[in-house]
Amino acid sequence: MVTLKPCLLKMVEEEYAEEAEAVAHVRRLVDIVACTSRFSRPKRPRSQSSSAPSDSKAKKVNRPNNYALPPAPSDGGTTPIPENLDMAAIHPTPKLSEFYDFFSFSYLSPPILNLRKCDPKDVEGWRDGDYFVMQIKICNGKLIQVVASIKGFYTVGKHFFKSHSLLDLLQNLSQAFANAYESLMKAFVGHNKFGNLPYGFRANTWLVPPPVAECPANFPSFPSEDEEWGGNGGGQGRNGEYDLRPWATDFSILASLPCKTEEERIIRDRKAFLLHSQFIDVSIFKAVAAIQHVMNSRLNVKGHPDSVLHEHRTGDLSILVKHDSEDVKLECGVKVAGHQSSGMTTSEIARRNLLKGITADENVVVHDTSALGTVIVRHCGYTAIVSVVGDVKKEKSGARDIEIDDQPDGGANALNINGLRVLLHKSSPAEVTGGGQSNQSNLIDSKSSRCLVQRVIKENLTKLEENSAAPERTIRWELGSCWVQYLQKQETSTDATSKGLANDQEAEAAVKGLGKQFKFLKKRDKKPSNISSTVEKEDNDSELCSEDVKSNLGQESNVELSSEMELKHLISKEAFSRLEQSGTGLHLKSAEELIKMACKYYDDIALPKLVTDFGSLELSPVDGCTLTDFMHLRGLQMHSLGRVVELSEKLPHIQSLCIHEMITRAFKHVVKAVVASVEKIEDLPVVIASTLNFLLGSCGVDVNASSANDDYLIKLTWLRKFLGAKFGWKLKDEFQHLRKLSVLRGLCYKIGLELVPRDYDMECQEPFRSCDIISMYPVCKHVGCSSADGRTLLESSKIALDKGKLEDAVNYGTKALTKMIAVCGPYHRTTASAYSLLAVVLYHTGDFNQAAVYQQKALDINERELGLDHPDTMKSYGDLSVFYYRLQHMEMALKYVNRALFLLHFTCGLSHPNTAATYINVAMMEEGMGNVHVALRYLHEALKCNQRLLGADHIQTAASYHAIAIALSLMEAYSLSVQHEQTTLKIRQAKLGPDDLRTQDAAAWLEYFESKALEQQEAARTGTPKPDASIASKGHLSVSDLLNYISPDQDSKGSDVQRKQRRSKVLQISDKTHDTRNNLQTDGAVFVDATDKATATVDINEIGTLSSIHPEEPEETDNIYSIEPTVTTEVVEDTTSDERWQEANSKGRSGNATGKKYGRKKPVFAKLKVNGCEYSNGRESGSRRDIISPVGKTVPKNIIKEMQTVKQSKSVGSKCNSSKLQQNACRTSLVTCRRNKAENSNRF
Repeated sequence: MVTLKPCLLKMVEEEYAEEAEAVAHVRRLVDIVACTSRFSRPKRPRSQSSSAPSDSKAKKVNRPNNYALPPAPSDGGTTPIPENLDMAAIHPTPKLSEFYDFFSFSYLSPPILNLRKCDPKDVEGWRDGDYFVMQIKICNGKLIQVVASIKGFYTVGKHFFKSHSLLDLLQNLSQAFANAYESLMKAFVGHNKFGNLPYGFRANTWLVPPPVAECPANFPSFPSEDEEWGGNGGGQGRNGEYDLRPWATDFSILASLPCKTEEERIIRDRKAFLLHSQFIDVSIFKAVAAIQHVMNSRLNVKGHPDSVLHEHRTGDLSILVKHDSEDVKLECGVKVAGHQSSGMTTSEIARRNLLKGITADENVVVHDTSALGTVIVRHCGYTAIVSVVGDVKKEKSGARDIEIDDQPDGGANALNINGLRVLLHKSSPAEVTGGGQSNQSNLIDSKSSRCLVQRVIKENLTKLEENSAAPERTIRWELGSCWVQYLQKQETSTDATSKGLANDQEAEAAVKGLGKQFKFLKKRDKKPSNISSTVEKEDNDSELCSEDVKSNLGQESNVELSSEMELKHLISKEAFSRLEQSGTGLHLKSAEELIKMACKYYDDIALPKLVTDFGSLELSPVDGCTLTDFMHLRGLQMHSLGRVVELSEKLPHIQSLCIHEMITRAFKHVVKAVVASVEKIEDLPVVIASTLNFLLGSCGVDVNASSANDDYLIKLTWLRKFLGAKFGWKLKDEFQHLRKLSVLRGLCYKIGLELVPRDYDMECQEPFRSCDIISMYPVCKHVGCSSADGRTLLESSKIALDKGKLEDAVNYGTKALTKMIAVCGPYHRTTASAYSLLAVVLYHTGDFNQAAVYQQKALDINERELGLDHPDTMKSYGDLSVFYYRLQHMEMALKYVNRALFLLHFTCGLSHPNTAATYINVAMMEEGMGNVHVALRYLHEALKCNQRLLGADHIQTAASYHAIAIALSLMEAYSLSVQHEQTTLKIRQAKLGPDDLRTQDAAAWLEYFESKALEQQEAARTGTPKPDASIASKGHLSVSDLLNYISPDQDSKGSDVQRKQRRSKVLQISDKTHDTRNNLQTDGAVFVDATDKATATVDINEIGTLSSIHPEEPEETDNIYSIEPTVTTEVVEDTTSDERWQEANSKGRSGNATGKKYGRKKPVFAKLKVNGCEYSNGRESGSRRDIISPVGKTVPKNIIKEMQTVKQSKSVGSKCNSSKLQQNACRTSLVTCRRNKAENSNRF
């Protein structure tokens, strides 16, 4: 509009041309006010709410002598790590009953108490154009009858009022409603910076909204899913409109679409995404309908688990329904979509997947039509397989395009699979209220159901003891792709030097930055076939696979030709050409040789490399979901978790996650078998509750002392046998230290259970009741479609960000977001990942406001599409809290970071590097609020956690030392700051080298602390009064104030001299710190005199990947980057980032983004445009793992001035060094764990 000449703009109220438009208008208003009542916890009488705990206490009695559990942790379970290694829970212990409190505005008066449709016959004077009539009960109890018509809404009765908007009508009718609605709008402003209104709340997690607990038989839908008001659970084809689509022909055409250029791939990928999304929705609807048909009919006769109970054909779709096995089976291998019903053997699947992987390109997903056209749905003890089996129509197969409609609402109403739930309760007031007779019947049922669980366990235990044969090994296709990339990297590294030397250098670079306990992680002994082996040479790992590939290149030509002809027969000509041009020599191998070599790569290279990345925090899983993603994206299978535990002996948090995931998967098979054994769906709540009690309840000695102890022994014996057979790992006493709520969460997601959000007492024998089990929803598996070019651009943006090339990072990130929107739409999870990454990049450029806008979009998508406690949602909470912190919204930042900490408590617990990083972030925010005592406690706990989990000499531990050093300096405890900074310098010098900028920063800080310590000693000797060091009184420095202390005419040529002096300083200080390091402890002794007042800021430099700093490029390291004052009043610093746990901290140095002189301001980045305009739409509030992002924080003015004094006392040469020191004083920020590199990849 701004490009037009002066004109008159008139907004005209559009008529409601259809009834659906008026219904949608009403639904939107109800959706906005839903947060005042739909998330509030039920107010029950005290006698009833205390009944469950009293029962629990009755069963909390003495343990058997041979069963001693450690003290219960704060979450109601036991810790996976001994208590002495766990961080302290500073805030009150999170409770499951508070899960929805974050979204609830129950303290406000609901503007609308009730709204329902009425019979039009009851309305006098019905007019043409009227659609429906409503009765609305507003907050003051007044009933208002309103008619919706084509022109708007009007009242019925003595007083006639009419308005185009229902909201305006109610505001004009009632001042009480107007006041209540105004209070709600103010609450939204307090909930997020933009005051965004909610858009379509969904019940999409394992915990149902609290009001459902009051009546389990009636699941009140959220307005967006309420069919009465035109809502639904999303998805396409709900009414069968796409059942007869020629799926086989369309998938065939899709695979033949041109894809050579970038533009062609965008068009092809968009078609593939739309077609596949529609196919997934239709398949899920058909599968669930077929399963319900079997459940409601007489077809569910028990038989062989592989026998087909129901087979249905609709057009090109084939639906097969099978009954799940009533036995706990050792499922092995990859569940490859498209081959379960094809009759292929395990070895044939392994061969096919390996060949698919080693010849994969950006079109691998689209061209595999068999996998693309298969969906597997598991629900209520049944498995439905939907596949495309129709013939390709020849008359249409030559078409060059697919006719398909765009997604409704741009994809904002994607299918919520939880909406297809089956409620397990029938209407029974006695059961809901816990009445006496119903409780007695449930008690009897629970006994019989517990016997059912015991029978299933005992039968499987017998089979496990009889059959000890190792299952046949399979291969994921991702393994082949990663293998080829590894071989190509090996080929590149051997061009200039010998292969052994180059591989040693690569291995050394990969370990760089790790502690002593990870030093030889990549040089560990290997155990082929689970048998102990002898120690091999240290550099054997990095050469094994490459030597195997090259070992047979000298074979006779006839053997090569035979192997080559075999591969040509198995794969297409294009695929063979790609394999031949890869330069790996794999095209000369036979299929059997390739499988053996791939398995050797799997055992000797891929698994140790995964653990190495865990140790360096390159990957940081927080739950079973992220752990599974990381392993699957590298082609690693979950049956290797036992081997990962063995390799991670120095990583207790990784061992804990793997053990929890193994136990969760073992329990999953038990629950599936028990559910499959139940004939009536009405019996499922009692049976599932009894199963959970058997698996997760504690062993007591109440009335049934011997039987309870026997149950525990049987469970433990079976678990050890099962874990040994499936994962090759022996369970010891880890079960006693289990985080049971984490296992419960993972179990619900794997089975498809929805529970009441209640504080389950895991220390009692029966923590679960039948009324806690609300419903079961389908669990679906399928391949995913997205933009391969978009994922490549996202990776390029991350790499540019790591190197400090902010302009390139912005360009790549913007292009990636544009492609993701063009392919997947504005509301897809991959689009949310692009939003999130671009938000981080913009944060680094200093555009905090736009970063918060994009991160809010990502959070809204994640909450709606993935779930309220998904790892990506956790990551969004953490990032957004950092952005709010930089925008000076302290209370809001604390609210979001505490939400992230709340969710982490139920996933990875307190003993995890990500939780430690979050503690440091919380400390910074608490300090900003003036709570310095709480801040120091968080910093101390984070340091202890990093030491115990990662080692005393890990680069992340150095970050914690530096954080506390800064905090102590702000308290004027400079002698303690010197000790901590000496430890920081020693670790950085040993791990990063003296030339690394982070090492030089530590040297600069140490020099400053030493000078201040001397000044303090001199002041104490002469009696000079100390200056005011109150943190709260200083506030944040503006850019203009900060630049006053930075020489504007300092020539960059002095940087070389400065770096030489700094390196000399590092080498000198390293000798001094040897003795001091040995005396430093973190048991709290250094805080004896420092616990009364504390605050801290942390240098973020220690967190990045080692490739993020390049000493050979001095132009990227000699300048300081200042933030435009229109956005913020702070100067921020260097950091690195990856994907799963994203850092969000401004770069301090950027070769592409800063001038050649100190103090030169970086050009302001305009707000990013997408497709030519700033992206926005009707859902401006909406925009989906890792968790807490770092944030920069300025230093009080007194420190800057004092450092200025230090500068003036130096010579000309040291003047450059002091100027650099001032920059380092400004580059202080929060610390985070590295995000992983796999967030935007497809999940299987």
